[in-house]
Amino acid sequence: MDPLSLLAIAFAPGLLWVWLFYKKDKYEPEPKKLIIITFILGVVATIPAGILNTLLLPFSIDQAGILLLFFAAFFVIGPVEEISKYMAMRVYALKSKEFDEPVDAMIYSVTAALGFATFENFLYISQYGPSLILMRAITGCLGHAGFSGIVGYYVGKAKFTSPKNNNLVFKGLAIAAFSHGLFNFVLFTQTILALLFVPLLIVLVYFLTKRLGEMSSASPFKPSEKYNFKCPKCKKNVLSSSNFCPECGFKFKR
Repeated sequence: MDPLSLLAIAFAPGLLWVWLFYKKDKYEPEPKKLIIITFILGVVATIPAGILNTLLLPFSIDQAGILLLFFAAFFVIGPVEEISKYMAMRVYALKSKEFDEPVDAMIYSVTAALGFATFENFLYISQYGPSLILMRAITGCLGHAGFSGIVGYYVGKAKFTSPKNNNLVFKGLAIAAFSHGLFNFVLFTQTILALLFVPLLIVLVYFLTKRLGEMSSASPFKPSEKYNFKCPKCKKNVLSSSNFCPECGFKFKR
């Protein structure tokens, strides 16, 4: 298969997931340019991550013993890739004036992660064939999105919690790196343990969707539940329980 076809197949699931997660930013959606740049930076982040993984793991995963697999998953791949994806959103998105609500950090982190996963998908299907893309669309894309979603959750809390606590960022990175390491380790064993990736992935997706909802609800742009009705005459915000407008006296037909 020609490289352009492989690129299209590799990018399709990643872009679909970006679009679905982007829709979770309901009240003040990020500019599409910011999302595109963050996605591209996630792709670029595979370069330093790949170099570091190669330098720190001068052996074949397929032929390594259980202790080397444990070391590779928990002390190299997990930390290296989570830090790389974090830097992909830190260098641009987190410095943007558009970072103005808690859920934004999760949208940035997931977008960078999906850029990272998308290029990984391209490398995998280039080597093993396009039939692998369905599995990678779930394990690769959702796995990376889930790990980085943890980081984004704590980055959002670090900025918008009063008083600010930047230690939360390190906490998020530590949890994400450990989760990533555990996920990879059970797959690396190629034993019955590998089946644990299914419940791990379910927990990741549950965390991601739950926390996206939580952070979205904390948006300062969320309309007030008390003042969710406009007077048709003077256009002033009115309590939804009111029968008339206190500004102009217009009576509502209920």
